[in-house]
Amino acid sequence: QTTSSVVALSEDGERVALQPRPDGPAISTVQPSRNAALQPVRNFLVMLVAFLAAITCTFGNLAAYGQTNIKRLLAYSTIAHAGYMMMAVAALIALAGIDNEAARKAAAALAIYIGVYLFMNLGAFAVVAFLRNAMRSEDIADYAGLIRRCPMTVICFAAILFSLIGLPPLAGFYGKFAIFSSLADGYSLLKGSGQGFYLLLLLVFGGINTAISLFYYLRVVKVMTIDPEPRDRPPFAYSDVSLAGAYLWLITLPTLALMVYPAALNALATAAAEHLF
Repeated sequence: QTTSSVVALSEDGERVALQPRPDGPAISTVQPSRNAALQPVRNFLVMLVAFLAAITCTFGNLAAYGQTNIKRLLAYSTIAHAGYMMMAVAALIALAGIDNEAARKAAAALAIYIGVYLFMNLGAFAVVAFLRNAMRSEDIADYAGLIRRCPMTVICFAAILFSLIGLPPLAGFYGKFAIFSSLADGYSLLKGSGQGFYLLLLLVFGGINTAISLFYYLRVVKVMTIDPEPRDRPPFAYSDVSLAGAYLWLITLPTLALMVYPAALNALATAAAEHLF
């Protein structure tokens, strides 16, 4: 008669084999693994990266919240988005060697977010540069009523800002959802351990920081679309029908296209992550 054993992972990363007995409950035997030896280092790294991710994300969003200069607002928001990316790194470190499939998913989430954020950031800073050259100003208040002067530019900028928040169905939502999903998967697999707790905290911090970013991004959209145009605004030379306008549409299109067909980026990111594990 042959018997089989069930192998599971303990909290400290060791392999636990459950050996069945005909006359009683299964006996657990511990099989040392390389993960067990590296577990203290892994715990420290996950804690460190999680701490830095939470601090970076929170600092960036809180600093951006009160800005009146659009370039400084976007600069601080870039710091916040670096924090979101570090959350995926924390999940990747926690899951590598424990569940390689989940670790690949975390790596793919990071790649997706970087790919999406590249287009969003290029588009946002391009709008700021074009308007600064035309208006000689970077004050958010001077964007009042711009929807009446350059509607296509405002529409592109609004789409980019909504995507930076992570509002569905834009590409930014897909990237942020991928990172939050990897944190949730990591917590589910490591529940009851310190690493699982850190990933859960990051998930909470990510949700809170997304809510904070909602206010300062929407404030810019509100100024451009709802606030009245000042009567004393000097004329400025800027047109939607220009090379600048064409560039904005080209850089905004991937953000819009990914909300319709995100599978392409997901396939590329997953293929890249396959080579890591």
